[in-house]
Amino acid sequence: MQDILKEYGPALITVIAIIALVAVVTFVIGSQDEGVVGREFSNLVTTFFTKAKGGM
Repeated sequence: MQDILKEYGPALITVIAIIALVAVVTFVIGSQDEGVVGREFSNLVTTFFTKAKGGM
């Protein structure tokens, strides 16, 4: 067990940190219907692509 942690410890910590970061961002932003931040971000992306498509 100790050999495994020595060998793969940094990689495991990195994976756990990435999963935790994704979970926190998902919790804070929420989905399009739940939170203000998620809804406004969705509107921002939609507006951006609409204007980008119209400019071409």
